[in-house]
Amino acid sequence: MNRAKFPFQTMLEYKPFSTGLQLAALLLAFFLVFNGSCDGDGNDNPPDAGLYHTYAELDNDLHALATTHPQIAQVSSIGKSVEGRELWAIKISDNVNAQENETEVVFLGGHHAREWISIDVPYLIAQHLLDEYGSNPQITALVDNAEIWIVPMVNPDGHQYSVTAQRLWRKNRRNNGDGTFGVDLNRNYSYQWGGPGSSGDTYSEIYRGPSAFSEPETQAVRDFLQAHPPRALISYHSFSQLVLYPWGYTNNASPQHGLLDSLAVAIANRIRDVHGQTYIPEQASDLYLASGDTGDWLLGVLSVPGFTIELRPRSSVPGFELPENQIQPTFEENLPAALFLMEWAIAQGNVTL
Repeated sequence: MNRAKFPFQTMLEYKPFSTGLQLAALLLAFFLVFNGSCDGDGNDNPPDAGLYHTYAELDNDLHALATTHPQIAQVSSIGKSVEGRELWAIKISDNVNAQENETEVVFLGGHHAREWISIDVPYLIAQHLLDEYGSNPQITALVDNAEIWIVPMVNPDGHQYSVTAQRLWRKNRRNNGDGTFGVDLNRNYSYQWGGPGSSGDTYSEIYRGPSAFSEPETQAVRDFLQAHPPRALISYHSFSQLVLYPWGYTNNASPQHGLLDSLAVAIANRIRDVHGQTYIPEQASDLYLASGDTGDWLLGVLSVPGFTIELRPRSSVPGFELPENQIQPTFEENLPAALFLMEWAIAQGNVTL
């Protein structure tokens, strides 16, 4: 509820037909302001993102998947957010309770709060892998030969704020101490931190934070990836329908440019084959310069090929507010690309870049 719709000054300036009506109106306004229920304010109504997952729904549904598929799924926390929410990861593997000498592949979502579709796509990939295991030969082979990790919501505080207060909120919810809140988590990784395409201004949407890895969310991702170095990774974002690869901090090509470009083209082709949607493969800096992002850190520090997939839609209308009926087709077209990258990663064995 928007309390600004019931300002006392407006009510007092209104000239009612009688003093009794004026008093009744004031009492009604008082009741609405101080007893109204707003999503996420601690009252009975829970936050509601429609068919998109809220944090509480994701928590519940990930644990339900693990309960339904206990032999191949396990949920654990990789750390906590600024406001103390768990960063949930689901591991999918044939021997899920053991750490085997198998290829690890990671899928991340929800670095940016307003990009709701970036959370539901990796969640639906996890659900699909679990539901199809044992009946789908391709998926069974992937799960039997890899350890697949999915972290659908890297920024739970920002997402909660996007659902309950400000739909287009982007950053996390760090109190910057100057009346502003939030750090852009995808400018907070250490490789080339502080460079072009990031800002030291706390008011900026691309505020990089006071130092590299200043945020508990990026610290958690860093520690997790160092403990479970993947052979390949996809970080889902929205929007623009792009398949991006390093470098983002410079227009110069990385030493692995040829490999990354060929993989990005293959990913884009598999996406297009489903519903005919074109996702353009390109070096991240071709879109704009961005320093301190996930993909550059993966390649620059861990030598891991990481891709940023900017999901539907293509344009700013509807932009971040993708209609709910686009959730399923967006997942469907991105599933074969994810399966392809898993197969490629497994085939690499112990080969290093």
